[in-house]
Amino acid sequence: MRFKNKVLIATGAGSGIAAATARLFTAQGGRVAIMDLDASRALAVASECEGSIGLACDVSDEKSVQNAVAEACARLGRIDCVFNAAGYVVHGPIDACSVEQWNRMLAVHVTGTFLICKAALPALRAAGGGAIVNTSSTAALSGRKNVGAYSAAKGAIHAFSRQLAVELGDDKIRVNAIAPGWVRTGLTEPLLTQRGGGDYAKAAAVTALDTVQKRIAEPEEIAAPVCFLLSDEASFITGTLLVPDGGMTAI
Repeated sequence: MRFKNKVLIATGAGSGIAAATARLFTAQGGRVAIMDLDASRALAVASECEGSIGLACDVSDEKSVQNAVAEACARLGRIDCVFNAAGYVVHGPIDACSVEQWNRMLAVHVTGTFLICKAALPALRAAGGGAIVNTSSTAALSGRKNVGAYSAAKGAIHAFSRQLAVELGDDKIRVNAIAPGWVRTGLTEPLLTQRGGGDYAKAAAVTALDTVQKRIAEPEEIAAPVCFLLSDEASFITGTLLVPDGGMTAI
């Protein structure tokens, strides 16, 4: 029950890693404001998490973020932790990427992370400190074809998280980032299914060869290190990047 009396804001939590994190956080005594662009998905996950609420939130829109964070504070009473995981990806060569796609990628990933952190700061300070975990990616650590805008956005999140950790140290707010490798989520399943000619398992098996463990992670395997970083067990860890990638970046 390491999160007893603690409240987490989790974005993109209608599915994938953030949904798994919300479930683990509540299983260990906490409550979660589950935010997602799709309100129905947020509410569905919240119904599985005791004491939690589901909220619609477009992280790229400042007013939407302000309203969602204010409602979370009003209904749950406090904010102790933040997990920024909202995102999406468009694949293709960089010369086929439109300015609109580039800007949207940065708006959702980078601006969204900034807006949520900014809006949550007063509540985190009022709680006497807390923890923020932002979602980067192994795409920010090694070059890959057809994910130029996504890689740039995730690299910016890594740099922003480090700088925010320095800025918020005196407030006793720890800030870290996580850079997952391949994980089975709503973002990766369609991509791998397409790569496999309609066969997800086939493409997943080939993709997994690029990891030491020769497999793709489940969302729960990323939720565990996220919750570690959010917990007091990580009390001396801030400004760092944790890379749960099955050894992909070691190869």
